[in-house]
Amino acid sequence: MAYRSSPNSYFKKLPNLDYPSLQNDRTSVYDYQIVKNLFKRAVMRDDVYGSLVNFEKYSVQGDERPDQIAYEFYGDSALDWVILTTNNIVHVRDEWPMGSQDFLTYLNQKYTAQELTNIHHYETKVIRDSANNLIQPAGLYVDSTHSMTYVDRGVTTTKSEITSVSFLQHETNLNDEKRNINILRRELLDTFFRDIENIMVYKESRQFITDKLKVTENPRIISP
Repeated sequence: MAYRSSPNSYFKKLPNLDYPSLQNDRTSVYDYQIVKNLFKRAVMRDDVYGSLVNFEKYSVQGDERPDQIAYEFYGDSALDWVILTTNNIVHVRDEWPMGSQDFLTYLNQKYTAQELTNIHHYETKVIRDSANNLIQPAGLYVDSTHSMTYVDRGVTTTKSEITSVSFLQHETNLNDEKRNINILRRELLDTFFRDIENIMVYKESRQFITDKLKVTENPRIISP
């Protein structure tokens, strides 16, 4: 099933606000205009979307963007918001992996060439005993003097198995970690859309007009 762009755009799903007009040509303080409620956010249901069986693991390649991945998996680049929402990504600039050129620009703005080669921290390397039992896992943050003492076949052994991580490698690791995302299975899209429609409905309140429209307070009108 192919999903056309226009009905599946994220902004099409957002409810509206009847907002005090900011237009220069407004005729009075009582003029309103309808705008999209950008503060309304989709929250995924844990009972459906908390299970990894409903997702496919994916590693973002190179300079891939959310819209490109949406087209690859769903045949519709306008469903980039599904990719972002199902991965709890709100701030794309900070939470999506940077492409090669953006990453290079980021590094050059934040560090000097010398700083990139400096040691950021130390991490453990794997240590196993003679029976292949894990004594020390890899990837733990430690200081430069860290060592591990353990008994192997009655003999007390002390080893210092650590590696230094430069600022460049640290930043690369952080960016690469963002490449690991989950893709909602295509057959669940219709269920996801229905859930979004339900979330985007307004409940009755003092500001309620319809389930897709509510009025906001007008700061220009001072109540007596």
